[in-house]
Amino acid sequence: MENNSGNKLKYYLDLSKLKIMIPVSLTGFTGYFIFDPHLSAKILLVSFGILLLSISASVLNQIQEIELDRKMNRTHNRPIPAGMIKGKEAVVFFLFNIIAGTAVIYAAGNFKAALIGLVTIFWYNVIYTYSKRLTAFAVVPGAVTGALPPLIGWVAAGGGEWDKSIIFIEFLFFTGQVPHFWLLILKYGEEYKKAGIPSLTEVFSRTQINRLTFTWVVSSVVAALFLCYFEIIRSGLVVGILLIASIVIVWKFSDLFRIKVDRNNYSKYSILLYSYFLLVIILLISDRVIA
Repeated sequence: MENNSGNKLKYYLDLSKLKIMIPVSLTGFTGYFIFDPHLSAKILLVSFGILLLSISASVLNQIQEIELDRKMNRTHNRPIPAGMIKGKEAVVFFLFNIIAGTAVIYAAGNFKAALIGLVTIFWYNVIYTYSKRLTAFAVVPGAVTGALPPLIGWVAAGGGEWDKSIIFIEFLFFTGQVPHFWLLILKYGEEYKKAGIPSLTEVFSRTQINRLTFTWVVSSVVAALFLCYFEIIRSGLVVGILLIASIVIVWKFSDLFRIKVDRNNYSKYSILLYSYFLLVIILLISDRVIA
């Protein structure tokens, strides 16, 4: 009985995709902290609410794409297509997370922040999820979902949705979503095609996608450096670290057009991109602490 309960918990954790959703919550924490640089119960609760909403979006996406997931080697072992969690159980789990997440953000933040959270779920689970079945370029509008969690945190802390600082931070996380997805396409493009999802590999050659990915990475780096230029990051030490990290990531990603990259090696570029954005988040928080 205990073993079955332990397995069920594991399946729900897998369904939640915490490795992806915790960083999403961290961007929400960052948005809040930049506006109000104090560690409090409110910032923790808002971040937790963003985590719950992120999990709800992930669960709903897996419910929506159960048939597609069954067709791909990368996803056929997920809890729902593998039969470890029943569809009705997944729906209940989704409803719990979206209701609880919205309630927590509303209680600890405000109505506007909670509403932006629901808009984010709509954008991801309706606009992006269904548009990617129609076009290989769905990731571009879909990347908006990566920009909204820090906005939720910012607005929950009392900031305005059109404040200059948060707009530049949103732009940074928007640009970072695109190369992340295209690195997945470079590795799993054939699986997407077999599942009937339009793939960029049907539109461009691998070399062209490599160059596009590099271009978007450079755009992300420029967006990060904008934070220094417009004095969202002000500490000289933080600016120096970000500049060095930016040079390193551009040089590393230049491999995409300087040398031939094996398909199985694209994961290391995904890790590098994740690491860069995690560093930017740490630097943004550190800058406020130093200030």
